[in-house]
Amino acid sequence: MNIQLAIYDKKSAGIASAALHLNPDKVILLHRKTHDIEGIKSVLHSRGIKCQSQMVSFDPKQIRTILQYIVTENKGNKLVFNASSGYRMMVLVTLEYFTSNGMEAFVVDKFTNQLHWLHPAEKASEEIVSKLKIAEYLKLFSSQVLNKGKTNGETQARQALTHWLVDNIETFGSSLAALNHIAMRADVSLQYHLDRHYNRKKYLREILSRFQDVGILQIKNYNVIFKDEESRFYANGGWLENHVFSTLYQMRTTRQSISDLSKGMEVVRAQGAVKNEIDVITMANNRLHLIECKTRKFTNKNHANTPGSAAIYRLDTLKETLGGNSGKAMLVSYQRLSRYTEQRAKDLGIYCCSYLQLKQLKEHLYKFIDSDN
Repeated sequence: MNIQLAIYDKKSAGIASAALHLNPDKVILLHRKTHDIEGIKSVLHSRGIKCQSQMVSFDPKQIRTILQYIVTENKGNKLVFNASSGYRMMVLVTLEYFTSNGMEAFVVDKFTNQLHWLHPAEKASEEIVSKLKIAEYLKLFSSQVLNKGKTNGETQARQALTHWLVDNIETFGSSLAALNHIAMRADVSLQYHLDRHYNRKKYLREILSRFQDVGILQIKNYNVIFKDEESRFYANGGWLENHVFSTLYQMRTTRQSISDLSKGMEVVRAQGAVKNEIDVITMANNRLHLIECKTRKFTNKNHANTPGSAAIYRLDTLKETLGGNSGKAMLVSYQRLSRYTEQRAKDLGIYCCSYLQLKQLKEHLYKFIDSDN
């Protein structure tokens, strides 16, 4: 039997990705009593890999005793150590034990999706070709999918509409913000009455007409009537989510590393009651990529208590709790971002694409997906 030994870490996906790549008969998982390992066991079992768990403490002497027991119990089998995750002292003790006994060991780089052999050193590095799905990745971090969202592409008519909105971004900003307000304030019958204030929005009527052409709404006299709740959401900024999703959907033909993609997915942590809806979520290079899309006009104030900063802080929390130590996040905004928001995003490692940059959205998404950091 081929067996991988690994030390559990609640923030690393390297155990699962390596197991899927090398396809051992079994994974032996060393873990502490407080760790929730049901998620990773479920993922491995669903892929036909057995998973045996073994509780350990931080005591080096106990670790060596357990390692000796595991080696004796698996005499005649090939044992390989995955040193990608775990408490540093435990990893070092286990690595020293394996190398001193002439057994193989490797590590998975959390940024590059490369598998590097530590012993024997002459073995060449490998690109991990097996791909985790979004639901599998979330399970590794004690999260689950409540609603998988939308996974199919956009119609050509809607794609044409969103490209038109981006092409005219320099002139449509104020009028599009008015459309957001109309959609947000529509009553229970999905109607909103336009007063004289809206007549001063130079391009609003033109935008409403284009949305009417694709069946999102109807204009009757001075009333805007949305087709249904989904259409109201679409007009209230959902179109930007669709634009980002559609662009990524097309990019899958040139980026085989993009293994899974969804829009509007609902996720919950563990057995919690707090739901998080992710605008756009994708797996690429076995790393989770989260994208938040905003069409509202942000304030230019340079401090932390602004909607722009709130979006950045939310993304930072989600990329860590849902994506572990290799999760990535991006903010896409139709409106300008303040210097403070942009700097805060940079400090937290969150990619931003806003305003005129949207005209090169595909290029920015490539940079986001392909970057190692």
